Formats: sequence, structure tokens, C-alpha cells
Amino acid sequence: MCPSITDWISSISAGVSALMSICILWVAWYQIKQVKVQLRSLAEGQKNSTLMTVLELESEMNKRKENLDQSNFDFRQYGIDVNSNGRELDDSSIELFRDRINVSRENYLNALDRLSYCIIHNYLSDRDWKTEYRDIIFDAVDNFSECYGVSSRFRNTIKLYDKWKSE
Repeated sequence: MCPSITDWISSISAGVSALMSICILWVAWYQIKQVKVQLRSLAEGQKNSTLMTVLELESEMNKRKENLDQSNFDFRQYGIDVNSNGRELDDSSIELFRDRINVSRENYLNALDRLSYCIIHNYLSDRDWKTEYRDIIFDAVDNFSECYGVSSRFRNTIKLYDKWKSE
């Protein structure tokens, strides 16, 4: 029996459909491949962005810590200079040093609080940064306990301190 014209049309349309399906699958595969490349690139960009943020935070914290240390050194040097010259301490100079130290301390503690916020809210990995910053956070809370009372503005640092203390 000879195939009819409808059989030929059905065969040809099935072949064309199969060919179109193969083309569509190839286009879909190619686009998925491109999306994977873009996602990898995006992940790398995010990783670099996070690293830059961390480095900027560390730099800012170090700068503020250095400023606090310098204020304390200057105050101690003033005491040494006054004692070596046999002069009396000047109350206005002492108050100026005290103000400078308080501002420097507050700036440093603000930077620590920002870092704590980033760790608490998973912008930075708790596990990765705990080893590097645990002692710094503990020292700040222990050494500046008067700044970490009930009405403290540095709530993130307190939360992180309590979390790490309990672990």
C-alpha cells in the first residue's frame, strides 16, 4: 500500500516539529549557559564588593583606633611635660584632652558598632570574622564598660558581645 498524501504531510510536519524542538532546546541550553556565566560573574562581583566593604570598615576602625590612641598618648605626654617642667596641670587643657579622648572613643565605638551590625545581619560571616574580632569586641566592651550600659547607643556591639560570650 502506498502512503497517502496526508501521511506524507504528517511525516514532514513531525520532522519539522522535531527539528524546531531541537533548535529551541539548543537556544534554551545556550541561554542557560549564558545565565550561568553571568551568575558566576555576579557572584565574583559580590564577593569583591564584600571584600572592599570589609577592608573599608577595617581601615576606618584602625584609623579611629589610632586617633583614640594618639589622643591618649598626647594626654600622657602633656602630663610628663608638665611634671618635668615643674608646672601645675592646667584645668582647661585637661578638659580639652578629655573632650578629645571622649570624641575619639565615641568614633571608635561607632565603627565597632557598624562592624557588629554587619556581622549580626549576615553582611559578613559570623564564623569568619569571629576569630578576628572577638578579642577586639570583648576588649572594647570590657575597657569602656561605662559606654555599654542599659541606655547605650552601641546596641549591636552589645548583642554581638553577648552572642559570642555565650558561645
